Amino acid sequence: MDNPLDRYSINSYTGLKNNTDGSVDIYIQNQSPGPDKESNWLPASADEFSLTMRLYVPEESVLKGEYQFPPIRQTG
Repeated sequence: MDNPLDRYSINSYTGLKNNTDGSVDIYIQNQSPGPDKESNWLPASADEFSLTMRLYVPEESVLKGEYQFPPIRQTG
């Protein structure tokens, strides 16, 4: 989907900003979360969409199904 950032994926090369504790919040939503959070914004359709996590050279725990992926939480 076209979007104002011309961004279709988000990763360590897109300029993610860490929180003060080292964690990272990614905003997957239709509207901008605000200028201070746009570096971590993945624009999404207002309608249904599919979210995919692509892992390159995953660790053994991922391959065995033991890795606990970070939660996706709806806010607001």
